[in-house]
Amino acid sequence: MVPMELGCRRVLTRVPDVAELSLFAGCGRDQLSQIRRLLTPIMLPAGALVIARGVPAREFCIIADGEVSVTADDGTELAVLGAGAIVGEIGLLRHERTGATVTTLTPVVLYVGNGGEFESMLDASADISHRVLEVALDRIR
Repeated sequence: MVPMELGCRRVLTRVPDVAELSLFAGCGRDQLSQIRRLLTPIMLPAGALVIARGVPAREFCIIADGEVSVTADDGTELAVLGAGAIVGEIGLLRHERTGATVTTLTPVVLYVGNGGEFESMLDASADISHRVLEVALDRIR
C-alpha cells in the first residue's frame, strides 16, 4: 500500500501488480519480471492531466486502477478507460504528436514508460505486442 493524499484526507492505495492487468494476461514469470522493470507506477488525483493533445509522443500509460477520459481537440469525449487500458501508444507507434487529451476522472494508479520502454515491452511478448497493435488499430478506425 502506498499513501496518497486526497484533499485533506490521507488514503492508503493499493498498487495492482502488472500481472493483474488484462494487457499482460498469459505472460510468463520472466516476461512479467521484465515488464515490472520497465514500468514506473504513479498515482494521480482526479482532474489531473495525463497526456496533452498535440505534444510530441514521449510516453505511454497503462491504467492499473481508476478511470480516465480521452477527449478530442473540441472537448468531445472519445472514451472513458479503466484498468488494463493503455493510452499514448498511437503516438509512439506512429512517431507522431499525441492525438487526444487524457485526464483522470477518479484518482488513478498508472504504470508509465517512455518510448524505449514501450518498444522493450512490445519485444517482451508477442502476445502483448499483438494486443497493443489491436487496440491501436481499433482506435485509428
